[in-house]
Amino acid sequence: MAQLRGGIESGLSGRIGGVVYARSKGINIVRSVPIRSKNSWTPRQLLHRQRFKAVNDYCTKYKYTLIRQIWNLADEYGHGYNLFLQANMPAFGLDGQLSEVEKLHFSAGKLPLPMQFKAKQSVGDPAKVEVTWVNDENMAKVFNYDELMMVVGYSDHSTAPIATGVRRSLCTALIDLPAGYESGTGIYLFFAAYDRKSYSPDQYFRL
Repeated sequence: MAQLRGGIESGLSGRIGGVVYARSKGINIVRSVPIRSKNSWTPRQLLHRQRFKAVNDYCTKYKYTLIRQIWNLADEYGHGYNLFLQANMPAFGLDGQLSEVEKLHFSAGKLPLPMQFKAKQSVGDPAKVEVTWVNDENMAKVFNYDELMMVVGYSDHSTAPIATGVRRSLCTALIDLPAGYESGTGIYLFFAAYDRKSYSPDQYFRL
């Protein structure tokens, strides 16, 4: 539907039938609506559509466990889903396959990640992960109360964020993997503020 904006002299804006009316730099523009059929897409465009659908299907699974909790806070306009989708696009190949799990991201925000952040599966107990890090001595004291969080995943699915109960001030942790995830592909670690109003980016560690 076309709309009349700013009086008749400003012209129409919108679509009527097969044409679109618009105004750019003080000039009224009329252009035809592009007509596309299933056969008009190039192979590259079809691959892009396939990839976008795959990423969208993957990200939709986390609408309630991640988007509302973390990503809406990370985007100043509250469009967390779009931010989450864009952040995870590089993990998928042109064919829509999840090809690089290390490029997935489950957290974003302004909290800093610590220095020398390291994590490895415990040699004595594969159900546990040993984590160490070094805090910046100039870091604001309030960051000491941040809690270490984790997401554990396989190649095609991951857990919801799990609070470990470990504070940033400790600089070390021995955390338990959820039951059934001892053979997961990797772990994504990040920090959450004590009031859960801000988060850090995550870092991936292969298990």
